[in-house]
Amino acid sequence: GCPVEVIALLGTASAVHGYFQHANLGTRIGWLNYFFSMAELHRWHHSREIDEANHNYGQNVIVWDLVFGSFYWPDDREPPEAIGLPGLTAFPMTYLRQLASPFTFGRIRRASEPAARSDSEATV
Repeated sequence: GCPVEVIALLGTASAVHGYFQHANLGTRIGWLNYFFSMAELHRWHHSREIDEANHNYGQNVIVWDLVFGSFYWPDDREPPEAIGLPGLTAFPMTYLRQLASPFTFGRIRRASEPAARSDSEATV
């Protein structure tokens, strides 16, 4: 029973918000981080450190993260520079290949293994 205009508005707003959230922009929204899930908070969700990444799940709003205790916004440091999946050096960087990545993940992992081994050998 929801009017089609409401669905279109919600879909458009959610898509635009998602682009800003993932655009890797250095936006700062201050106290609005306690309501909106924007890039400043969402970057922690993409951290390579699992203790930081297991937070800030909100797609558009962060309210539920506050309610359920998964809100993370440390005031003693900046969001991480390195984000994403550690060790997956062959992960695709283009939009269409990223969309296909769930179907090619085995190939991505195998292609990344030599680089991952070289990285671990270099640190030993």
